[in-house]
Amino acid sequence: VEPTPGQAPEPKNPATSMAGFLTASARRCLPAVARPKAATLAPRLLPAAIQQRLIHQSATRHHQAVNPGWPVMYAISYDKPGWDPEMELEYDVMPRDEFGVPAHIPPELSTTIRHTYYVPPQYYPFLKKLGDDTPELKPYMDKLMNGELTFDDYEEMFYAFAKPLKIHRPRIAMPYRTAEEMKKTDEVFWEGAWLSFRQRVLGDYLSRHYLRDFIAGMGMGLYLAWLYIQGHRQYRIDMKLFYLEAPEHKINWIRPRGDL
Repeated sequence: VEPTPGQAPEPKNPATSMAGFLTASARRCLPAVARPKAATLAPRLLPAAIQQRLIHQSATRHHQAVNPGWPVMYAISYDKPGWDPEMELEYDVMPRDEFGVPAHIPPELSTTIRHTYYVPPQYYPFLKKLGDDTPELKPYMDKLMNGELTFDDYEEMFYAFAKPLKIHRPRIAMPYRTAEEMKKTDEVFWEGAWLSFRQRVLGDYLSRHYLRDFIAGMGMGLYLAWLYIQGHRQYRIDMKLFYLEAPEHKINWIRPRGDL
């Protein structure tokens, strides 16, 4: 629209002009059947929405340990982040020593750490009474309440105050035999020899029995296989004679054309 002589020209919106230019170029690129009307396409096109690269991107794989650049056919995800037993890259399970110190801390430093036991304060009255009642335990109880009892101190206290187990002799079989049992020694030996003889006889019987069944079964199987093979061989011989000696009974016989 041409402005009047007394009217200032309206400033052109660069976004609107760029949108119109892109709309026209998009319409030219579309085939005639798929071209939408300008009235329906123009309001939808915005500068921010237009400036997109047409690059086909796959869905993002939320995976913890995947070597970048490796082609994968499928991706397995777990409910625990970073937990993947299929991969060799695992950072959640940290190796530790017997005191719980991470293994990447050198032994020169980890062995200087004093690992002590911690007991909640509500147990202090009981520990104090235990130390007062038993003077030998008082140094260890004081260390435990002060947070200075180490594992070595605990081992020293345990082995110093450990008592042997109370053994109930009536529940344990006597390690010797009485005079009545000694008199039955020959009878027990005879029973053992008799049981051993029965086991040897049973072993010989089972060996001969199953060996006879195995040999008989293999012989019958070989005989039946030989019968099948002989029947098939005779069938082939008969078919060959039939097709050679009885051409008038041939099935699907091809009549000679005279040029062969």
